[in-house]
Amino acid sequence: MNYSKFFNAGIALKSFSSVVVIIFFLMIISPQKVSAGDSKLDSLVNRAIKVSLIHLENSVKEVNDTELFPTYGTKQLRWILKPSDEWTSGFYPGCLWYAYELSKDPKFKKWALQWTSSIEKEKNNTETHDLGFRFMCSFGNGLRLGDSRYNDKYKNILLTAANTLSQRYSPVVGCFSSNWDLHKTENSFPVIVDIMMNLDLLFWASENGGSKDFVEYARSHALKTCRDFIRADGSTYHIVRYDKYSGKIINKGTLQGAGDETTWSRGHAWATYGMVVMYRYTKEKQFLDTAIRLANYFVNNLPHDHVSAWDFQSNINYRDVSATCIVASALFEMIKYIEDDSLKNHFQSVAESMLMALCQSPYFINDLSTNCLLDHSVQFLPINSNIDVPSIFADYYFLEALVRYKAIHKLNDK
Repeated sequence: MNYSKFFNAGIALKSFSSVVVIIFFLMIISPQKVSAGDSKLDSLVNRAIKVSLIHLENSVKEVNDTELFPTYGTKQLRWILKPSDEWTSGFYPGCLWYAYELSKDPKFKKWALQWTSSIEKEKNNTETHDLGFRFMCSFGNGLRLGDSRYNDKYKNILLTAANTLSQRYSPVVGCFSSNWDLHKTENSFPVIVDIMMNLDLLFWASENGGSKDFVEYARSHALKTCRDFIRADGSTYHIVRYDKYSGKIINKGTLQGAGDETTWSRGHAWATYGMVVMYRYTKEKQFLDTAIRLANYFVNNLPHDHVSAWDFQSNINYRDVSATCIVASALFEMIKYIEDDSLKNHFQSVAESMLMALCQSPYFINDLSTNCLLDHSVQFLPINSNIDVPSIFADYYFLEALVRYKAIHKLNDK
């Protein structure tokens, strides 16, 4: 069913009133704000959840093999499948865990357990910095939502993964290294902003029997990110290359954005979300202040429909729903930590405006013949890879945003 027809029909009926036409025109030319507890958004969220659960149930048949995981989608809205050593492997079981949380349907729990277990082999993978993505989205959610009989096993797997990740830390640089760089030199120690999303695993491990050094490693990495990745206007670099022998900066730039001095929106989203996580664990004001500063930059550069461009300074007109999903979810957590009511209400309103856009066409996919939730993500536009297609991490953070929205409003299915 194409639900957007109903909303368009409602707008058309109201157009008979000249007053309403004027109001509607004003809404178009200025960013739409959503009031807390907006009934239309409640309805959209509940509808998006119901359709998403259908997509995810059908996706199990499409993916079929528990050793394979969705990454990006095709233009025909079909998943491209990769094995567990792909950085995105944790997001599909994570989606299934969120489907279980939203529905309480045991079949989603069964499937989540199956795809989660297939990632265990990656716990000793020293060739990647993205162990936090893989393991917190899968085993982390499984520990939170799954069967208690798996608790000890899941904890041990997470602790092993954290220990593996810790081996990428350099005390000279004070950061974790990226496992890839298109322009790496012999003495280069590349650090990408995405690594902020992997620090969660280290904090969790330190609180659950892992090394206490993990906290200092993660904190040092975050502080270097604050110092070296964020420009004066609150925008961000994607990569900073350090000299591995001295720790000095070699250069700064991007691997996935439009240019070295532009701001790749998903990288900026990783930084924003990561700083919220840092505050969650440390309660250090500097990390919350940084998260707010980054969020302000992201919000102030959104187009009128509240879904971000793939790069904020590019003249190539593509959106990236994944960046918007990541930041929307981060904002729903960040507002819990903000004491100023005006600022809290501002960010809640913006997050809900972003979620409203994501729950509707052209971003949300109502077509039940496909199993992707959202369209219009971008991976590597400069090198023409996976452009304007679905992505599994957009779906993951979209579901997380829905879970967090429901928790804030204590929203029941309608």
